Amino acid sequence: MNLFMAMVVFCGLDVYFLKDSPDLLVRIVPEQGVEQLTLKYSFSGDMWGEMVVEKQGQFFDAKIKTPLDARIVGLYVVYEDGTVDDKDGNLYLYELSIYPRMLMPFSVADLEIVIAQADKKISSKTHVDEAITLLDYVTGVLDVLPYVPDSPGETRKNMLQEEVNRLKVLVGR
Repeated sequence: MNLFMAMVVFCGLDVYFLKDSPDLLVRIVPEQGVEQLTLKYSFSGDMWGEMVVEKQGQFFDAKIKTPLDARIVGLYVVYEDGTVDDKDGNLYLYELSIYPRMLMPFSVADLEIVIAQADKKISSKTHVDEAITLLDYVTGVLDVLPYVPDSPGETRKNMLQEEVNRLKVLVGR
């Protein structure tokens, strides 16, 4: 598939807070000729909500009710023809905080980097306290990380959890 086709088929999405609300606006840049799509979203684990979204002007805009205790939101899009836009199986992931407001995109690859940093600190026996803090952070994210059941994403999440558990044993936690 050439680069132009990749841009046409997988156009992406952006997430924003609605003004004076904890709820989210998901803006999807449409694929050519599509009039509606299904947005799938999760704030934790394998529990997914979905909504059909119709084109409004240049974009598809969806408003999602956000739980006040939400920490992560995972999203992906299914087009009318069945094409899935999920960042090649990695989902669109955002860490969020309602108070103070914060939306930060991240990926599972980012978590792998944090785990590798913790591993390096533990292996070199320097700054182990920082490694423990990193592992606690990753554990908190993995506890609520959205995933599609029976997908490579679920497998990758489980592998990361095993690595975190291995490192925690090394530091006696």
